[in-house]
Amino acid sequence: MVSLGELVRTAGTSLRPLAPFDAARTITGVHVSELDDPGRYLDGGELLLTTGIPLHGRPVDTYVDRLEAQGIGAIGIGLGEGWDDAPAALVERCHAVGIPVFAVPDGAPFLDVSRAFWSITGRSGHDEALRTAHAHTRLVQAATAADPIAGIVRQMAQAIGGWVAWLPFDPGASGGTLHPASLAGLLPTVRADVERSLLRSGVEAASFVSQGSVVMAHAVTDGERTRGALALGAGRPLANADRQLALTATALLRLLTVRANTTPDAGGWFTALALRGDATAARALAAVAALTLPLEFRVLVGVEAVTGFAVEQAGVPVGLVPADVDPDAEIRASTGVLSAPVALEDVPAAAARALALHQSAPGAALVIESESRATRWAATLADTDPMLQRTVISYLRNRQQAERTARELGVHRNTVRPRITAAEHLLDVSLDDPDVAAELWLALRDHAV
Repeated sequence: MVSLGELVRTAGTSLRPLAPFDAARTITGVHVSELDDPGRYLDGGELLLTTGIPLHGRPVDTYVDRLEAQGIGAIGIGLGEGWDDAPAALVERCHAVGIPVFAVPDGAPFLDVSRAFWSITGRSGHDEALRTAHAHTRLVQAATAADPIAGIVRQMAQAIGGWVAWLPFDPGASGGTLHPASLAGLLPTVRADVERSLLRSGVEAASFVSQGSVVMAHAVTDGERTRGALALGAGRPLANADRQLALTATALLRLLTVRANTTPDAGGWFTALALRGDATAARALAAVAALTLPLEFRVLVGVEAVTGFAVEQAGVPVGLVPADVDPDAEIRASTGVLSAPVALEDVPAAAARALALHQSAPGAALVIESESRATRWAATLADTDPMLQRTVISYLRNRQQAERTARELGVHRNTVRPRITAAEHLLDVSLDDPDVAAELWLALRDHAV
C-alpha cells in the first residue's frame, strides 16, 4: 500500500491538493478513466485520474457518489483539457463525502503520477524483500542452534510482531511452546482450535479466529501422520511475507521432528528442503552453513551418496550434483537416473521425473535425461509436416483454444483438434499440460519459428 501523503510528496507539482486530506490514507493504484461510471472497473482504494469529460453537462454529485460507493481512494482532475480550474462543485462534493481531491496542473502528464506511485511501491517492495530475507536467515540460524524448536518459535513471533505456538501431537510430547511466554496461558485454547481445524478436517493449513486474532495454522507432517502444528496470530491481517515465513518455519520443524534421532547435516537438510520445493528456506540454510551452490543442479536418483547433498525418499537415494561438472566414472557406472540441469526452484519437478524413470527401468544402465526435452520436441516438430508445426505454434499462442487457433489459421475448428492429437502422439505429451506448453513454447521461440 502507498500512503496518500507519500504519493503527493513524490509526485511533487504533478499532484496539487485542492482540499485538506488524510495523509495516512492508503492508495491501492492509479487508474485513468473518462467513463461516466468507472466504478465497475475499480476494486476500491485507487486514485482516479480524469480530464473531467464526465463532468461536462452532468450532475457532479451523481458522479462523485458512485465513486464513493465503490470505495475510491482519491480523485485527481487534469487541467488544461476543458478546465482551467477544478470545478467548485466537484471539490465541494468530494469534501462532503470524504474523498480527497487533487488537481494535475496543465502540462503535467498523468504518467508522472503513475510513475510516482510505482516508484514508492518498488522501494517498499525492495525493503520488504530484504526484511523477509533476513527473517528467513534468522529462522534457519535458529534451527541449527541449541533448542531449535524454541528458537524457531521465538524468531517467528518476532518477525510477525505477534505470538507463535508449536503444538506437538506425538503421544507423550510436551504441551507445546508459545512465544511470548507471557501468553502461554493461550496454549490450551489454541491447541483445541488447531486440533479442530487441522486434525479433524485433514487439511494441511487452516485459518480461524482465536482470542481476538486471526490465526494461521500449518500441519507438520512426515508423509504418514501429523507430528504437530505451527500456529501464529497477530493483531493485524497476516501478509504474504508472513505466510512465506510460516512455510519456511514449517519445513524446518518438519526436518527437526522427522530427524529427531539423527544428526542433522547441512547438505541433507538443504536437499530435503529443495526436494519439497522450499527454495527460499534452502538458500537461507546454505547461506548460514556456508554451502557453495552451483547455478544449476542435476538430480541423481538410485545412487548411494556421492555428494554432500543427499537424502532418501521411500528408500531410494536422491542426491543433487552440480550441473556444470561432468558425471564422474562412479556415477556413469551406476544404475540410476541423472536429470537434466535445472535451477533450484525446478528441483522437485526434475526429481519427480527422475524417480519415475528409475521406477520404470530399475537395474538398467545409467539413464541421463536430455539437456532439454523441450528442445527435442521442437526439433521433432521441425522435422515433420510444416502445417502440423504451424498448428502447434498457433495452439500454444492462443492458450490451447481451438476456436481461436482455427480463426488464426483460417481452417475449421474440427481440423485443429486432429492435428493437435497427432502432435501429442508424435511428442508423447499433452499440449494442455501447462508445464509442457510453457517449455515447448519457449523452445519454439528460441528456434525462431
